[in-house]
Amino acid sequence: MQVTTRLAATAIALVCSTAIANAAEIKVLTAGALQVAMRSLAADFERQTGNHVTITSTNPANVEKELAGTPFDIIAAARPTMAELDESGRLQTGTRNLVARTGIGIAIRQGARKPDLSTVSAFKKAVHDAKSIIYTDPSQPNASGANTQHILTNAGLLDEVKRKGTQEGLGPGREKIAKGEAEMGFFNVSEALAPGVELAGLVPAPLQQYLAYDAAVLKNAPDKAEAEAFVKFINSKAAGERWKAAGLEQLNAH
Repeated sequence: MQVTTRLAATAIALVCSTAIANAAEIKVLTAGALQVAMRSLAADFERQTGNHVTITSTNPANVEKELAGTPFDIIAAARPTMAELDESGRLQTGTRNLVARTGIGIAIRQGARKPDLSTVSAFKKAVHDAKSIIYTDPSQPNASGANTQHILTNAGLLDEVKRKGTQEGLGPGREKIAKGEAEMGFFNVSEALAPGVELAGLVPAPLQQYLAYDAAVLKNAPDKAEAEAFVKFINSKAAGERWKAAGLEQLNAH
C-alpha cells in the first residue's frame, strides 16, 4: 500500500512539474491607470489556465523605452498611443481591442470632509473653496493632466487653479494629499486611491473627460496564441467586476 501511495504521489508530482514546465509566460506592458485591474485579471487568468502573466506598468512617456528594452507579448495603453503603434505595424493584426475607460476624480486625504461634487455648481464651489490643489502635467500626452485641463477650462476655473494649484507627478501628488499638504487632487479615478488618500467623487458628468484604453498583442510576441487568449480574457463579460473595482468602465465586453 505504501509503495502504491508513493508511486501515485510521484506520478502526480511528475504531471504537475510537466504542466509547470509547459506553462506559458505572458509579459504585459500596461499604462499605470490599468495596472490594478490588470494584476487582478492576470491572477484570475493564471488560476484558470496555469499560464503565468507578468504585468509591467509605465507612464505614457516611457512606452517606447519599455518596448525597446523588453520582448513584451501584450501592450495595453491609451488609444492614441495604440493607434500610433498600430500604424507603425507593431501590433498583431486583428488583436487590438477597446477594453476600458476612466474619468477624472477628486482625491482627498483619507477621513477628510468630502466636498459636494453632485452638480456642476457644487463642483465649481468645491474647487473655489479649496486652498490648495494638485494636478498632473497637462503637457504629458494620454495622462490625467490633459483631461483635467479640459475640465477646468470648460468650467471656467483654469486660471484660478493655476494660481493656487501645483503640478506634481502622480506619486508625489498623492503623498502630499495624504500628508495634508494639499487639499484635493485631480487624478484618473483608477489612480486616485493610495495609502492615506481616498476618492471624494467624480467630476460631474457634464464636465467629465474620459481616456479610453486598448489592448493588443505585439507583432513580435514570443507566444502569440496565449497572448491572444489573455486579451480575449480581459475583454470577457466575466472580467467586468475587476474593471469596475479598479475604477474603470469596461468597454466592448463580449
